[in-house]
Amino acid sequence: MVLDDSQIYQRLDPSDMHQRIADLPIQCCHAWEMGLRLPLPEEYSQVNRIVTVGMGGSAIGGDLIAGLASLEEAPSITPVRDYLLPNWVGPQTLVVVSSYSGDTEETLSAFMEALDRGAKIVAITRGGQLQLHAERGKIPLLKIDFHGEPRAAVGYSFLAPLGILSKLRFMKDKSMDLGEAVQVVKEKAAVWSKDNATRHNLAKQIAQELQGRMVVVYGASIMSGVARRWKTQFNENSKSWAFAEELPELNHNSVVGYPLPEAVKERAFVLLLQSSYSHPRTNLRYRVTQEILTRVGVRHQTIEAHGNSALAQMLSTILLGDFISYYLSILNGVDPSPVEVIGYLKERLSEL
Repeated sequence: MVLDDSQIYQRLDPSDMHQRIADLPIQCCHAWEMGLRLPLPEEYSQVNRIVTVGMGGSAIGGDLIAGLASLEEAPSITPVRDYLLPNWVGPQTLVVVSSYSGDTEETLSAFMEALDRGAKIVAITRGGQLQLHAERGKIPLLKIDFHGEPRAAVGYSFLAPLGILSKLRFMKDKSMDLGEAVQVVKEKAAVWSKDNATRHNLAKQIAQELQGRMVVVYGASIMSGVARRWKTQFNENSKSWAFAEELPELNHNSVVGYPLPEAVKERAFVLLLQSSYSHPRTNLRYRVTQEILTRVGVRHQTIEAHGNSALAQMLSTILLGDFISYYLSILNGVDPSPVEVIGYLKERLSEL
């Protein structure tokens, strides 16, 4: 089996993305504590709306937190991936701005707009212009000490702002849930490791099924953000086409398009991420959607989330997706770490 050959990892993964994926539980614990310890003004706890701002790997945490918050009596949380903020953002809005590099132009634009509108701002970054602006404006700053790709810092993107919102009492304390989540993720990291043979390794098995196929990931409720994470990991790690959609919405449109084009249908593979926190009727929709996929001849597989708490189910499923995308990169013969085209895009934009 290709994925059981240790030498291929040395050749295709020289910077050890595998280890950064496996370190997710350590990263989550550290990020959670950082969020809880960040000093914040008292008035930050009096806002009535919350916005998360970021792009790419720095943005996914906002989606995950919004999904988690939907299970609680939490304020509305709106993820923003743009240069502009919604018009309603103002002094009664908490804006959590996240940019791993600190130099993401869309994020910096939204940050400056939040400043102009008098919003309550928290900045999360490793450095760059965002750190400089935050320090200059005496804005609460959570400084990330991590070396790797922005997408590999998902623990910071998710758990650091979650800790901040818990500290401000906008969301329930997740300490107990995190304890369970870390235990589940540690166990699964060993099972899905490159050192575990393919015959015992679900991540490797699914990667083999996906090779040469166009992947579509379905998720509902807390799995919607996780599905988006899977999609972007296939894009960036595996260097392959992938898409994400939400249940139950896709039952009102996407299912109609399954038959055509025939060439796409034959190469498509649908992954359905399922959680015990979905609405009972949504769970029935998962089942019927699988029946439709089978009927039209589209290959698919359902992924059941591990763990009891919503946080455990989200983090363990994120870990599985990260490992699958990693193994797919190996099967594709590409290094999972570089994203050269993004560098090219930024360079060209700087010239325009």
